[in-house]
This record gives sequence, C-alpha cells and structure tokens, in this order.
Amino acid sequence: MTLYKKYYGRVFPYRGGWKISVQHNGKRKTFYSSLPGESGHKDCTNKVIAWIADGAPLTPKKTPTVDEVYTSFLADKALETSDIYNLQNRYKNHIKPIIGNIKLNNLTVQDSKRVISTAHTQHNLSRKSLSNIRGDLSLFCGYLYDSGLRSDLSTSRVKIPKAAKRSTKNILTSRDVYLLFTREKTIYDNHVVKDYYIYAYRFQILYGLRPGELMGLQWNDVDYVNNTITIRRSINAKGTQTDGKNDFSYRVLPLSPLALQLLEAQNQEYRTEPKDPTERVFGDYGQICYRKRWGIYCKHNGLQYVTPYELRHTFASYNKKLETWILDEVMGHAHEGMSLGVYAHSADGDMDGITTRLDDNLIYQIKRGQQSLNS
Repeated sequence: MTLYKKYYGRVFPYRGGWKISVQHNGKRKTFYSSLPGESGHKDCTNKVIAWIADGAPLTPKKTPTVDEVYTSFLADKALETSDIYNLQNRYKNHIKPIIGNIKLNNLTVQDSKRVISTAHTQHNLSRKSLSNIRGDLSLFCGYLYDSGLRSDLSTSRVKIPKAAKRSTKNILTSRDVYLLFTREKTIYDNHVVKDYYIYAYRFQILYGLRPGELMGLQWNDVDYVNNTITIRRSINAKGTQTDGKNDFSYRVLPLSPLALQLLEAQNQEYRTEPKDPTERVFGDYGQICYRKRWGIYCKHNGLQYVTPYELRHTFASYNKKLETWILDEVMGHAHEGMSLGVYAHSADGDMDGITTRLDDNLIYQIKRGQQSLNS
C-alpha cells in the first residue's frame, strides 16, 4: 500500500476550512479543520497521520522518508497519465540513490542540488537529461505543497551546470534515405528476407512520428474518405499503451500520396485481421523489437545507424523550410518553435498543400542520395 493511501488523501476546501477523507485497514474517516489557508491544509494532514498512528503525536520516527512520499507521488501521477515510465526510471536511477532515505522533514534544496550535480559528474548526463530530472524534482516540490507536507521547497535555485554537455543527434544522410527507399531486404533467422518493418521505417521518416506513436497506430486511425490519419496513442518501451507524450500528441494529419502507397502496401502484405479495425498497422510489437530490427536492417543494407527516434530528427532536418507552426503540428510538439530550435540543427491553420511538400522534400533527398551513389 502506498503512503498516499496509507497516510493521507486529497485535502479539499470545505465551508471556509478544509476536509479530508481517508480509508485505513477497512475503516474510513473524515477529518476537518476550520483553520484558514495553508495552516488548515496542514492541520488536516497531521490529524490523519495522528489517527494512523493510533492517536500518538507525530514524532521524528513516524516522519516518512522521501522514498515513501515519492512513491505516492508516482502513484498519483499514474492516475493523471499512463506515461510515467521515464519518471519512474529517472527516480530509480538518479533521485532515489541520493535522497530516497532522507526523512522528508530533513530534505533541503541542497539535497536537490546534489541530485543534479551527481547525475552530471558521475553519470555525465546531457543538459536535456539533467533538465528532465530537475523538472521531476519541481513536480515533487509542488506535490509536497499541495499535500500540505512541505511548503518551503522549490527548484528555483537548482541550476544545471554550465559544463553539462548538450546532447547530439544524428540523422540519415541523403544516401541513406535513398537506400531506405530502394532496399527492402534484411536478415531474419539467418535468412535474407523482406523486412517486415520496411513500410514502418519509411512511414516514420515521412511524418516524423515518435517510435511509440508509430507502434500505436491502428487501422481505425486511418480515414480513407478524408485521407487523414489520427495520432492518438503511443506504445512505450515497456509495451504499455499511453495517450502520448503531451497534450499536443493527439493530432490529425493529412495523408500524402506516398503515405497512402505505404499504407496500402502494408495492408496488402502484412495485415492479418482485415475485419478488426483495432489491429495495429505495423504489427503488435514494441519499441525494443522495432529498434533491434531497424539496427539489423541498417547493417545489412549499409546505412549509417541512427536510432529510431533520430528518424524523427531526420524528418525535421529535411523539412526545416516548412513554416514553424506546420512542423510543430505535424510532429506534435508542445511548444511553438521547438521543432526548428531543437530537432532541425497551432494555430487553426489550413494544411492544404502540406502533403505535396512533405513528399517533395523526401523525394528530393532520395534523388540526392541516388546522385551521391552514382557519382
């Protein structure tokens, strides 16, 4: 049982004061406080802890550790979103080893600084990874405030070291793009066969989808009447279905002629249950399998290997002349300009003509790749 369920529930405003309902060992009880503001909020929480402790006053021995409360924080986040895999991993690998055993009442801002400095000096994490960890700590501080446990913690003074490296991303060259669209064989079980994922690789680079979004596509997401495809789910590295990375992940994209050709080929060659609209377009597999098969394909066909996620960077790099809002909308970015600012070294806009431009940009790179091989 998590600390959230064991020690406290949600505190709600009630008739000028506060109210909290908690269940413990099969017994449910409601506590009230008439104190205003934060004092009443904390008063409610302390009454719950005292009740759980059989009426004994709160002592340092009964003060929970950061690990206990962070576990509750993650449990609450799981109620808000199904995509907490990265949150859990960052806590397990970088936050818990540093502050997990500290009593919550003894936690300081300096402890949060130690988390960042340790991740930087001992694990050599990139600036982006360190920022993600700091973001997690900031969410946790907000959780402590909302729960009435601590109101004096924040990450405003937790800085990312200036020496932290900036992550570098690789992209496919024009030559590699040409090979991708002209080679379809791979090695499977010691035999040369057509790669099951060949249309998935090509579709991903055409639209810049996240690998999880590609794996999450179902045939009922494809609208052949309006020639659109809806991105509405993702399959994370653990094989769990989520709603995507952010609120902008849900999007409806127009299908280009090349995209329609790829989907039709996938439908004809690899669809196993034509009457099942929920069948996944590119098979019932996860990101780990997809990444492994992509690596084997690259090696067999002489492509310089980039990660499946870097196919997304490849898309952004070859489409950086698109208007910023179009690129952000296609890629499902939360912040305007992120595509050009990060990936390429909305308004209610009209997407007419975008499909032709996407196809033309890709075909241009294919032709450049062909010329480089022939020269």
